Amino acid sequence: MAILRPLAVAGVVAATCGWANAADLPPAPPLPSPPPAVMEFNGWYLRGDVGLGVNAATPELQNAPDPIATGVASGFLSPAATQAFNNTTLSPFGMIDFGAGYQFNPWFRVDGTLEYRGGAGLQSLYALTDPASPYFGGPLQYADFYRASVASFIGLLNGYANLGNWYGISPFVGAGVGFADNTISGFTDQGLGYADYTSLGPSGGYYSNGSKTSFAWALMAGLDFNISPNVKLELGYRYLNYGSIATGGSNCLAGNIGGTFNLANCTGGVANFVSSRNMLASNDFRLGLIYTLGETPPPPPPPPIVTRY
Repeated sequence: MAILRPLAVAGVVAATCGWANAADLPPAPPLPSPPPAVMEFNGWYLRGDVGLGVNAATPELQNAPDPIATGVASGFLSPAATQAFNNTTLSPFGMIDFGAGYQFNPWFRVDGTLEYRGGAGLQSLYALTDPASPYFGGPLQYADFYRASVASFIGLLNGYANLGNWYGISPFVGAGVGFADNTISGFTDQGLGYADYTSLGPSGGYYSNGSKTSFAWALMAGLDFNISPNVKLELGYRYLNYGSIATGGSNCLAGNIGGTFNLANCTGGVANFVSSRNMLASNDFRLGLIYTLGETPPPPPPPPIVTRY
């Protein structure tokens, strides 16, 4: 027992010294607070785009009034006559647009755009065949070569749903509705008649410029890239349905068949019009810039540095 007493006293002294040393240590650092939520811009923005539109629907052209009905009524054609537009093409458009919009929240925005698209060329070959023309007492064939330029003014109200943000890249989908004013200009007609009849020689004419306003709608998808706090680069695809086209009235120049009838331009002295019976559509590929107005929120501060002892 005498030996245990000094050991017990030594243990008590050691424990007391340890507690004293522990009391001298600094307090444990507090846990870091979570970083604040990242605030994304919401407010007004401006945009501009350039692009290329590739025809997605071949124009289905038609004549009015119907040359065959008029020809049969005048005794020039037989009821067996047929007609067709062949090899109709519409070349790609170039486009530019400007607009303004509002970002409501990180997931939804709306904008309005005004767009001009032009530089497209329309070509078609019109052919009329009659196996037994009463006027000539035999077969008749006639062809017209049509050429024109097509341009459009388009206004759309668009809505977009953003699908998140990954390292500054935001995919989106969207849709738009509005109007399209389509203009045909420089419409020329070079006609050629044949079937052993010299009176069916070359003829020609031109059509007055014509415009037609139609309902337009669009479906969109693409990617937005953050290139600065206030500027985004947008790569987008759009399917655009932009209505129909129609010329003004025809003007005959030469080649009236028998002096009374011209299949190329005028039906019995009545002006002829060419239009599309279907709605035109385009696959559009666009590159744009979006500029946000006002200040964008600053990035969140870095987490505090924790020093461990």
